[in-house]
Amino acid sequence: MTITPNHALPIDHFLDLVSDTLVNSYCFRSTGRVTATIGKKNGPLAGPLFNYRVVSDDGIEIIHSDGRIERWTGIRIEGGLLHVERDGQLQTFTIRKPAP
Repeated sequence: MTITPNHALPIDHFLDLVSDTLVNSYCFRSTGRVTATIGKKNGPLAGPLFNYRVVSDDGIEIIHSDGRIERWTGIRIEGGLLHVERDGQLQTFTIRKPAP
């Protein structure tokens, strides 16, 4: 799967959830894969690999290994922030480029 250039999702950048308690970091690739680091700050972390698909110009679905589907809709970027409705909850992610 290739993401079209006009899609709202930044490809090959890290998206880090703005949260005081949770760690959710995602890096979407043009191949339809997304690497993630998820867990709690100062707690256990996991590094799963998921698949994703584009469902609209501002929406994606992330497919977990157990078949669960996570929906991100209303994806929009303002400066260095990505705003999204994620499974019904508004969330904000910082956008950062990978280290060279």
